[in-house]
Amino acid sequence: MSEHLHPEGQPWKRRDMPRTSFVFLNDEAGLTEDEQSLAAQQEAEQALGAYWNALEGTIDPNKVNNAANNALIGNVEEVAQQIVERFHEDDRIMAWFDFFNHDSARVCRNMTAYMQKVAPRVEELLGRN
Repeated sequence: MSEHLHPEGQPWKRRDMPRTSFVFLNDEAGLTEDEQSLAAQQEAEQALGAYWNALEGTIDPNKVNNAANNALIGNVEEVAQQIVERFHEDDRIMAWFDFFNHDSARVCRNMTAYMQKVAPRVEELLGRN
């Protein structure tokens, strides 16, 4: 990329190409961390299953599993750990929170939890705090 992007401009940096990921985060009040994790996994399975069914007319469990392996799924700590494990520290993540979720208040809570809890935890795990 550095050879082809803006040859006479700024040098290409890894963060110039965001990594896209579905985020199935559950930080809902009244649930334990284990319950949040299970709920996030169930939400991801339902959404990804519906996606493949709409796309191809059938649900292929392998495709759902592969899509789930690329998504960020779980409670705050799990999502932070997945980010640190899967992405380079200089990556920029384009996070999709509203995939198959039509509850706008919940989507807003998920985005808030991501920025106020997950992002600082990632920084801590990377030793930036």
